[in-house]
Amino acid sequence: MVRLNLTDEKMMAHAFRKGIAPEPFSESLIRNHPKTFAEIKRRAVAHIAAEEEVSEKRTCVVPTRSCATDRPQTLRVHEATTEMKIPVKQQPYQPRKPSARRRGRENVPPRHDFVVELKDLIAIPNVAERLKAPPKTDKRLGPNKNAWCEFHRAFDHPICNCLALGHQLDELVKNGLLRDYLQEK
Repeated sequence: MVRLNLTDEKMMAHAFRKGIAPEPFSESLIRNHPKTFAEIKRRAVAHIAAEEEVSEKRTCVVPTRSCATDRPQTLRVHEATTEMKIPVKQQPYQPRKPSARRRGRENVPPRHDFVVELKDLIAIPNVAERLKAPPKTDKRLGPNKNAWCEFHRAFDHPICNCLALGHQLDELVKNGLLRDYLQEK
């Protein structure tokens, strides 16, 4: 600290501005140059009072639980407002396409009319050797606990609604291997 015997008010105000640490108060002195040292004292007292009020307010507002960070509340609010937001790409309106009544309807194989029942068809040795038996499963395969599927050898859906069998029979029909068992249209 340097002692000066100055009587010039402007010189004292200039020396005070240069010697004070860079804080909000010093920034306010840089923005609005005080003409007299008395003005600096008045602004310093007002600044101290404002800081005490803000500090008192923070201690009343701060929650009792400890935060993960020791940053003041004002910084967290500021960070939340200055985060980069991902821009939303605007697309022209397109009406929804009519959907199937149930999800997965496009995965249903076409139904073929056979001259024999499905349980008899899968029992024919020539057809049975071309069908891949589904693996045993504990999951529920359909809504009906009393319906029996001969292909899965399990309850929960009838053989006429069996999707696994329907897909395999559709492939055999496309390959022409079940031509003799199809009803003519």
